[in-house]
Amino acid sequence: MATSSSTSTFGPIPTGTVSAHIGSPPNTTDDYYIAKYLLMVFGKTTDPALGAFLPPARPAQYVYETRGPRIILSMSIAIAVMIIVTGLRLGVRVFRRGLLVGWDDVFIIPGVLLAITWPTLQICAVTYGGAGRHMYDVTYEEYGHFKRFSNLSKPMFFLAVGFIKVSICLFNRRLTSLTSRAWTVFNNVFLFLLFCYLMLSLFWTLFQCDPSYAGWDPIRIGREGKSFHCISDNIVGSTLSVIHVIMDFGLLSVPLIVLWKVRMGWGTKARLYFVFSIGAMSCVGSFMRQIEQKRLTFYDILWNFVALENWTLIDLCFGVVAASLPILSAFIPQSWKSARGTTDPTSARYGSSGPRNLNRRSEPYIRSTRKTSISGKREACDSTENIVRTDVIELSFQNKSQFFDKSSGDGQIDSDTSTLEHRPYIKGQDFGSNGTYHANERKIWIGQAQ
Repeated sequence: MATSSSTSTFGPIPTGTVSAHIGSPPNTTDDYYIAKYLLMVFGKTTDPALGAFLPPARPAQYVYETRGPRIILSMSIAIAVMIIVTGLRLGVRVFRRGLLVGWDDVFIIPGVLLAITWPTLQICAVTYGGAGRHMYDVTYEEYGHFKRFSNLSKPMFFLAVGFIKVSICLFNRRLTSLTSRAWTVFNNVFLFLLFCYLMLSLFWTLFQCDPSYAGWDPIRIGREGKSFHCISDNIVGSTLSVIHVIMDFGLLSVPLIVLWKVRMGWGTKARLYFVFSIGAMSCVGSFMRQIEQKRLTFYDILWNFVALENWTLIDLCFGVVAASLPILSAFIPQSWKSARGTTDPTSARYGSSGPRNLNRRSEPYIRSTRKTSISGKREACDSTENIVRTDVIELSFQNKSQFFDKSSGDGQIDSDTSTLEHRPYIKGQDFGSNGTYHANERKIWIGQAQ
């Protein structure tokens, strides 16, 4: 009753068909209710039929300009990149021999779908909502569409980065599952925190206003004339963004720490760090997004929000790429893929006994060199993470003279081999794998791999 009595003092509601520009008197019924909503936002009680003015005013020598085409182009490129990267990731997981689909691949799917939804809503905001234009070039109807698309995109963004983080955390858990229990506990706790973050971002963005539809339906608010209250976008966006930034750096540090402990050449390690630095761009994007979130005001918001939009897009796009980096490393050139796992030249040359126990030069020791594969073609026994392969090998050593003495007593070698035992060791001439002398053989393997 109070609403109808107050409305009766205002002018008649227009019934035109073409929406008027903001600042002008409304021309349609929806214009009228949107103008009333804008007046309620700024706490004014003037007649909505006179229009709602939002700064800035149109300059005298103004020439029309828009950022809309650039926004559409950048959003389209980002959508294509995210689809291609995720498609390659899933294709490699499914069709490449020896690779297994894991929960990290499962959770990347909803993350990417939500990530694609965000730029799609931004394209709709440009097409129907006047995004990328000045306020005085936007109609009431376009502003209503912009309000709807921009506010619906907020939960999509935070849910997208949440699911992407879950995928990365599940990959980190697979990567560190065989290292120590501390890593497993860390990743499980991180997964629980991510679940809490998803729930917080979902409910806080959907119920930011009271009533909840005040955030994306200005026409309904203007028609009902209800007072509403919304938590500031800076409070909601800044809080969720700070948590987002902290989690980004935490997730990125795990594979870097693991790679730091892997024995490999510095050149290979530097190249791998360069690959993972692409994921650091997501951290930079989330950090810069936080800065732009604090700078954004209601002044000419459809024009000035583009900086926040760009950093949000960088955050999303590089987040998807970072989640797929371990699988996409399969496309790294072959020369980048492997490095020697043994860095101790003493161990490589003399075996585990070391040079101090090498009393006689005529007693060769086993020479064993293993390689650590970095996301190369692997068999089923390799690690499912497809980054680091760890082979644990135990060798029992026995010097040559003891082996031939034992074998001679058992009658297991011929007389030529028995005579060969007492020959002096000649450089460049070694014994064959069957215990007989071959000049073209280069190693004597005495021992048994367990």
